[in-house]
Amino acid sequence: MRIKYYFNLKYRYYLFFMRLLLRNIFHIDHIIISVITMLVISLLVLVTVNLEFLNPVVYALEGFSMNDIYYRIQHSGTPQENQQITLVDMTELSSRDRDKIAHVVEQISSMEPAVLGVDIIFEGLKGNMEADEMLTEAFFAAPENTVLAYKLIDPEPATKTFGGAVHSFFAEDTHQTEGTTNVINSPRGSMNTYPTYFLQGKDTLYSFPVQVSRKMGTAIPQGKDFRINYKNTVFPVVKWNELEQHRDLIEGRIVLLGSTKEEADKHQTPLGQRPGMEILAYAILSVIEGDNITVAPFWIILLWALLAGWLTNVIDVTVTKRLEHSNSTFILFILKSNLFGRFVSFSILALFTYVSFVLFTKYNYELSSVLALSTSVLIGEGRLLYTAFLAVLKRKGFMIWKKSIYAETILK
Repeated sequence: MRIKYYFNLKYRYYLFFMRLLLRNIFHIDHIIISVITMLVISLLVLVTVNLEFLNPVVYALEGFSMNDIYYRIQHSGTPQENQQITLVDMTELSSRDRDKIAHVVEQISSMEPAVLGVDIIFEGLKGNMEADEMLTEAFFAAPENTVLAYKLIDPEPATKTFGGAVHSFFAEDTHQTEGTTNVINSPRGSMNTYPTYFLQGKDTLYSFPVQVSRKMGTAIPQGKDFRINYKNTVFPVVKWNELEQHRDLIEGRIVLLGSTKEEADKHQTPLGQRPGMEILAYAILSVIEGDNITVAPFWIILLWALLAGWLTNVIDVTVTKRLEHSNSTFILFILKSNLFGRFVSFSILALFTYVSFVLFTKYNYELSSVLALSTSVLIGEGRLLYTAFLAVLKRKGFMIWKKSIYAETILK
């Protein structure tokens, strides 16, 4: 009988403990605190945006993206040499070396690339009629799988159109396919997207990467712009005067002709400063391989942040309650110094960043964790505001505060 009584007592104690634990884990207080924290973050963002002296903070936030971090993590490993695209660098040649450029175009064309994309705009005649004529003839004789670059100028924001365009001087004579190299990007942010097309009246003007991809038989991406996937790959670079030694890197590949070392043509990307031609290569690869990244809708981001706040508060409160009666001086120091809370936030930070990274790298799904991480870090402030609100309710005579897991805190 004594053994049975002892077993029943132990079982009841176990059930009581489990109920208490589940009550603490799934208590509505955790959700309320998470929502309060998210509201505080929204208020801070609103204040930051509207106060002029905090503009540097706005600029920093505008340029920050979690996928920038993910791409850098990816590229920390050993990259694979790309088997589809080759860059031909002609930085050493000036705009007056059109006879040499003509010879390069002829060489590349004779090696039968899958597509030849020319990331150079030859503006106007340069006075050397023979060289200009050679260049025109080279592109006239180039196969139909050639794409020339051009740029739209004099944008008119009111109508979202352009006043003109700059083409290579021979473009109309050769009748080669052209693609725009215009980009729309924040001057403080990195280049994460590329335009699919521009609308000019009734005309649809496709971008350079899309035109090159179409020559490969690839469907046009959905939407007015597409995400660039800076996957962990490196594009082989061949110098303009070493084509014969690297015929295997030309034949059957997409070949981009342009500059890889010109400082004026470098842009900020998630991987740091990169030449424009390399960015074009990543954009073309994204379209061809269908690596367009799906961005999580805002309601998913909110639920993700709510989960981060709930999990942070649950772990912090549950473990703290278990340890606060300990006689250990070390544990007392950890709890009173709030180091444990910071450790919990850091752990949640690492966990949510890792999950987002896996979704991004394995499934091309971008789930921004900025709000989730901010909620986890600032959950303590949300908790203070909530307990202050409960204290006010207690003073006003409302008894609802007694149902809170922080009732003991209010009594103190």
